[in-house]
Amino acid sequence: MTNREIARTLDRIADILQLKEENSFKVRAYRMAANTIYNLDEDIKVYYEKNQIAEIPGIGKTVSANIIEMLEKGSSEYYQTLTEDIPEGLLDMLLLPGMGHKTVKLIYDHLGINNREDLLKAAQEQQIRKIPGLGAKTEYNIIKGMELINQNRGKATLGLSLPMAIEFRNYLADCPQVVQASIVGSVRRGKSIVGDIDILLSGYDFAAIKSWVIAYRGIKDLNRNEMDSIGGQLDYRINFEVILVHPDSYYTALVWTTGSKSFRDQIFTGVDPSALIGLHSEETVMQKLGLDYIPPEMRENTGEIELARQGTLPVLVSRQDVKGDLHIHSDWSDGGSSIQQIAESCRQMGYAYMAITDHSKSLPISGGLNEERLAAQGVVIDEINARLNDIKVLKGIEVDVLKNGELDFSDDTLNKLDIVIASIHSHFRLDKEQQTERIIQAIKNPQVNIIGHLTGRLLNRRGPYEVDLPRILEAAAKHNVALEINSHPDRLDIDDFTARKVKDYGVKVAINSDAHHYNDLYMVDYGILTARRGWLEAEDIINCWDLPRLLTFLKE
Repeated sequence: MTNREIARTLDRIADILQLKEENSFKVRAYRMAANTIYNLDEDIKVYYEKNQIAEIPGIGKTVSANIIEMLEKGSSEYYQTLTEDIPEGLLDMLLLPGMGHKTVKLIYDHLGINNREDLLKAAQEQQIRKIPGLGAKTEYNIIKGMELINQNRGKATLGLSLPMAIEFRNYLADCPQVVQASIVGSVRRGKSIVGDIDILLSGYDFAAIKSWVIAYRGIKDLNRNEMDSIGGQLDYRINFEVILVHPDSYYTALVWTTGSKSFRDQIFTGVDPSALIGLHSEETVMQKLGLDYIPPEMRENTGEIELARQGTLPVLVSRQDVKGDLHIHSDWSDGGSSIQQIAESCRQMGYAYMAITDHSKSLPISGGLNEERLAAQGVVIDEINARLNDIKVLKGIEVDVLKNGELDFSDDTLNKLDIVIASIHSHFRLDKEQQTERIIQAIKNPQVNIIGHLTGRLLNRRGPYEVDLPRILEAAAKHNVALEINSHPDRLDIDDFTARKVKDYGVKVAINSDAHHYNDLYMVDYGILTARRGWLEAEDIINCWDLPRLLTFLKE
């Protein structure tokens, strides 16, 4: 079994234990172990061969025995035993928006439903509202959730598709007959959900290149083989297409295959194709088309073409602009790395500062900090800062926004911190007015600096809760509160559309990793892609500022 497969099994064990209402510390142990295995730098088989699995931080004896069994047998007897009490279908039900462990267990106990199809039927027949504690709103969420899943069927998150695309592109680039290779399409544009992976190749011997493509181990199905393209399915049922062109046409094809259909139709209509042969860069192609160079993330025909003709395109934020990460979880709550390990990784990334923002006390399942533990963590951070001279560790918290808009800690407690991120982790099903007022109440709190993952969406799993965006942006602008682009590829929240709106209102943005392990820090790259799709510049993003300016903003 691979690291990913073992981590997924450990996560499912945690889900079953939570459905069985087992001890929260036991649930958390399996969650943290899953996160640790997923983020290992090496194949876990290397640890197994050295008899070192129990020495991996965060892996206890019981979990270690489970992992060893999975490696030796390809399955977990403990997991199979758990599924005798809790059917695996309940885990699929958890993937529906708004379906928490308690709700799923209630439905199973009262109606015996253990799969999504029967759940949808029960919701449509208004059987769910008869269960004590549930109601018509739960039925509505089930129906809408199934619509979301069906709508995104066959589509993948950028976090899954981009690494697969990079691996596939690198394999194809090693073909002796390939001259150039690039990821194109919606993956290159950085869309949060993509329908397929597109790779553009140039070369002279298309037959030899196709033979190389077909030999790729990640291909599960081939369903199309034409003169200048070949397509099928990769792992996880993600569609792919490999497009073949002559080297003289490569850069024109790179512009063509990257942009959306609307973008292509707009810039290429009426153009003599022969004038675009033999060009040696995308910049030259666009110059021939009368345009300044348009970055891939902007090629959607939403106003960027006009700006390119006028020479007024924004200078989009880049990875080099980011000076720190302001949303990181450590092993003081549900993270898998120590503060020292995270600080060292941030130093290696060239950051000038970072913030530790563990969960607050209302999230016991995530090991949320109470006032005493928060103060103790502050002492540790002071000690680390005393040893470091090239990076500053900021004291922070991801404080929970309660149902009524109040925060999980008092103002006195929060005032002692450098940075406060206020986030919603419960009561996702409040109506639009209630949810909006809840967020605005948090924004008005003078201790709050950033609103984390504004809409609560989980891509392909949970849709965003409804909010009145203009009212929230007006409040954020008035109270000098930034909105977060949460870079976790399952969130990318706020999205690119909202990011453009945020800029229009003069509200600042923070691009954060929401890392739960030092290996997660790289996820900021996904947030940068989203920011670029939202036309954001370094000036719009508070963690692109130097530390003195950032601290001034946080204190205002």
